[in-house]
Amino acid sequence: MTTPEPSQEIEQLRSEIRAHDRCYYVEAEPTISDREYDRLLENLKQLETEHPELVTPDSPTQRVGGEPIEGFRKAAHAVPMLSIDNTYDEKQLRKWAQRCFEGLDGTYLGFDEKLHDLDEQESVLKGRRDAEAKQIRKNLKLAREELQKNRIATLDLAAKAGFPIDGGYLLEPKIDGIAANLRYEAGVLTLALTRGDGRTGDDVTANIRAIRSIPLRLVAHPSKPFPEVLEVRGEVVMPMPEFQKLNKAMVAEGKEKFVNPRNATAGTMKQLDAAVVASRNLQFFAHGRGEISGEGFGSHDDFLKTLALWGIPTNPLTQHCESIAEAWDFIKDFGSRRTDLDYGVDGVVIKIDRPDLQNRLGNSTRYPHWCIAYKYPAEQVATRLLKVDWQVGKTGRLTPRATMEPVFVAGTTVQHATLHNLGEIRRKDIRLGDTVIIEKAGEIIPQVVEVDLSKRSNKAQPLKPPEACPDCSGAIEREEDGSGKETGRYCVNPECPAQLAERLIHFAARGQMDIEGMGEKIVLQLADAGLLNSFGDVFALHNQREALLNLERMGDKKVDNLLAGIEAAKSRGLDRVLVGLGIRHVGSTVARVLAKHYGSLDALLAASQEDIQSFKVGEKESGIGKEIAASLYGFLHSDTGRHVIAELRDARVTLDMPAAEEAPANQIFSGKTLVVTGKLEKYTRDEIHELVARHGGRASSSISKSTTYLVAGEKAGSKLAKAEQLGVQVLSEGEFEELVREL
Repeated sequence: MTTPEPSQEIEQLRSEIRAHDRCYYVEAEPTISDREYDRLLENLKQLETEHPELVTPDSPTQRVGGEPIEGFRKAAHAVPMLSIDNTYDEKQLRKWAQRCFEGLDGTYLGFDEKLHDLDEQESVLKGRRDAEAKQIRKNLKLAREELQKNRIATLDLAAKAGFPIDGGYLLEPKIDGIAANLRYEAGVLTLALTRGDGRTGDDVTANIRAIRSIPLRLVAHPSKPFPEVLEVRGEVVMPMPEFQKLNKAMVAEGKEKFVNPRNATAGTMKQLDAAVVASRNLQFFAHGRGEISGEGFGSHDDFLKTLALWGIPTNPLTQHCESIAEAWDFIKDFGSRRTDLDYGVDGVVIKIDRPDLQNRLGNSTRYPHWCIAYKYPAEQVATRLLKVDWQVGKTGRLTPRATMEPVFVAGTTVQHATLHNLGEIRRKDIRLGDTVIIEKAGEIIPQVVEVDLSKRSNKAQPLKPPEACPDCSGAIEREEDGSGKETGRYCVNPECPAQLAERLIHFAARGQMDIEGMGEKIVLQLADAGLLNSFGDVFALHNQREALLNLERMGDKKVDNLLAGIEAAKSRGLDRVLVGLGIRHVGSTVARVLAKHYGSLDALLAASQEDIQSFKVGEKESGIGKEIAASLYGFLHSDTGRHVIAELRDARVTLDMPAAEEAPANQIFSGKTLVVTGKLEKYTRDEIHELVARHGGRASSSISKSTTYLVAGEKAGSKLAKAEQLGVQVLSEGEFEELVREL
């Protein structure tokens, strides 16, 4: 018997392993044990070690390789990766189906064409008042009334039938994961991007290659040859068993647990070492397409089934429906079954199945018109309120935190929830011992929604807010709304130790001093080690190199990067220092106005409180006002404020404004107002506000008829709805970037 050539044996093993990957991940029907699979993989590794010249990038052994990367590069999507509009009730879902029907049904569109023809016929009669013209107009009116009547009847019949559309609807579970776009060229995985802002995303190819359910090379199929370019879009998820296993390991290592599987998936995909990704057993489900060369597909259902033939995992729970009524039945039924799945699902995505009809309906700047997501209401659970603790934030605000009888909600056991503020406690009349209804905001943050008054005991006690700071026992200040009702309390002691860590986290963050390598966990680690007890200590860390190196997970490179980031932060300028100090009421806009007007900290220190609250910018009021001026003046002239300023001077931190940059010649935003809302990927709100101001525009926090643009990120919410209602032009983050790039 002839011994096969090494190249033949290697290729045979690769084909066998890919076939087993498909059986396991795509068809969910493994044909061999894990031990047998590992033996095949070891045999392949051994052969490739003996014949390194035969190793190829798409080999199953090459999923993880090389050193960790330095960071993620940005890359543009060939086709924009849009979000999906969503709804929470059947009525809105039916309205969406009606809009699709009105835009696609031939009979219904025929009425519009005929009505247009009647308008054309009547326009010819313009100016004529003779008997013949009057009779023609009368006939046209009757014909129009008949058409309108038939048009309404057609829509009524369609509504009763559930707005059937040629080709029907395709329903897919809305998986709560991290969106990714995979690009295959000649059947080989070449690039993988996150959604990013929809126009550009992070290149996570190394991490995607480490996910075993994703084929590095497509499986050839004789009846369905794959195109030269195929972009597949889907969700990366962490199954619940893997999530629980990961959190158990995190606790064992003394690390903070992940909040939920989606959070864990996002953290995993941000890893710079693909070996970490490989160890966490992520999964992938394809649900959409990007760029595809050659001929298209007759339906989205056909597209997904073809992906499965090529070895790409799709969701087996996808359902085809002829009408929106049938779709609603599926949504209700699936709602009771989704919690049995081992991955998170927060809704159902409904799509027009035929791609040609999808193209006819088109897209807005943010959403496709041909699909919508029905999202299930957040799960609500009743439990009993046991006690309330008050926590102190960076500005001294006292925030109430509820401790309750443990209860399982939305995938995790919850014992604590936010009560937001004193105003919310009083508005909802929350008392100790009450039975409260809780849910997870965005399925992440537990919050008390309401009190079940029917179960209130006579012993339920009204909550009493603290009369002194619970941490430093210092004086507190009450905050009231316009009607005089108390809404919150603040610790006014700037030396309160509870505020220090939060203040330092804020100080180092992007938008303030932007200290590279000094995120929340590092600040807390340094504070716990006794290395950070004031703002000045941040800039004295260069004298603590040995102490830094002795900390857990702090090597030479990490320490060097941290110290370089601190040095760079010294020259950020007065406005960034002011906002970084976390002075109550002094945000980025106020800090910028103050820094530009006074030019230096010395000039600001010399100003009276009256001057700060009343100076003008040009001929207009600065907008600073009495409350902000009192807070700023009080901090700067307090013992703590003077101490902080002295520390910053000693560290040679820049405490004035750099020479003003010459205004760009192209003032494209001149006379225009812009609002930012939602979660942004690339810019902070402050960065966008600064760009707008530099180019002659004005940033605002609220939508009105005078708003020119709304820059909308993920989860834009009510501002987006109001902008669309008022006809304000909505820009994605990518579209805003393109606009600025053209300046």
